[in-house]
Amino acid sequence: MRARSKVGIGCFVILLAIIGAGAWFWFNREPRPIVVAEAGDGGERIMLGETPANFYPGAGEGLRPAILLLGGSEGGLKDFRNAYARQLAAEGYSVLYPGYTATGEANRAFNMVPLEIFDAALDWLAARPDIAPGPVAAIGHSKGAEGALLLASRDPRIGAVVAAMPSDVVWQGFSFDQVDMSDLKSSWSAGGKPVPYARYEALPWYEWASGATMLDMFAGSRAAAEGQADALIAIERIEAPVLLICGEQDNLWPGCDMARNLRDRAAAGGPEVELLAYEDAGHWGFGSATDLAEGDKRYLGRMGGSEKADMAAREDQWPTILAFLERTTNDR
Repeated sequence: MRARSKVGIGCFVILLAIIGAGAWFWFNREPRPIVVAEAGDGGERIMLGETPANFYPGAGEGLRPAILLLGGSEGGLKDFRNAYARQLAAEGYSVLYPGYTATGEANRAFNMVPLEIFDAALDWLAARPDIAPGPVAAIGHSKGAEGALLLASRDPRIGAVVAAMPSDVVWQGFSFDQVDMSDLKSSWSAGGKPVPYARYEALPWYEWASGATMLDMFAGSRAAAEGQADALIAIERIEAPVLLICGEQDNLWPGCDMARNLRDRAAAGGPEVELLAYEDAGHWGFGSATDLAEGDKRYLGRMGGSEKADMAAREDQWPTILAFLERTTNDR
C-alpha cells in the first residue's frame, strides 16, 4: 500500500513538473511573428484605409469578375494565400486579399475585427473600371469562412460564397499571445459594437493533462452555445449560392458538423448550399494544389488528416470551385 502511495505521489509530481515546464515555455516564448507579405509577381499592394491588401487583376480581356479572399486565423498577409489568389487570377478573376487582422501590434489579437474593412474592400472593387459590375464572390478558409458567411448574411453585394472548414456561429475573439481570454469580446464588430458571439467554454486543466484537444474545446463550446440564436450566422439571410468544404478529420474545430448545421438550416428557407465533405482530410484540406508555398507545405496534415489526404482534397475540390464560380458569375 505504501509503495503504491509513493508511486502515485511520484506520478503526480511528474505531472506537475510537465505542466509547470509547459507553462514556463508558454509565458516565455517569443510572440508569433507578424507577416505582411508583398503581393509579388502579378499583384500589387493597395491600402484600404489603414488595412493593407494584395490585389491580383484577373487574366483576360474585358471586365473581370471579382473575388474577396479572406485568410484564416494566421492573420497578416501570407505567401500561401497569395499563391491561391494568383491561381484564381489566372482563371480570370480579379482577387482582393485584405489583411484584416494581425498586420501590426494594434490588431495582433483576433478580437473585434471591424466588418467595415470588408465594406471598404467591396467599395474599392466597385470603384475599379476593370471590374465587372455586380455581386462579388467571397472565398474564406477557417476564420475567413466564418467572416465570409457573416459578411454574406449582412451584405447583398456578395453573390457567391465558398466557405472552407466553416463555422456556423460567430466565435469569441482570441489571441495566440495570452492565456486568459476572458476580456476578449466577439471576433467581429459592426459600428464599434461586438457582433453577438459564442463564448469559449474552458476545459479543466486535468482534461488538458489527459489529452484533451482544441477540437474537444470547440465541440464543447459549440454544444454550450446551442439555442443561443443570436450567435448563429444567419445563413437564412444569405441571398447567394454557398459552397461549403470540410475535412471530417479536422482536429481544430468540428468544421463538418458546423457545415452540416449550415446546410440543414439553409434547407428550411435559405440559399442553395452544396457541401463537399472529405472523409480523410483535416483542417488544411483547402488551398493550392499546385505551386505550393513553403508555408502551405508545412501546414499539410498538421490539423488532422494527412499530407496525402489534404492534397487529394485540394485537387478534387479545385474544378468544383471553378465550376461553382463560373456558374454564379456567368450573368455578368
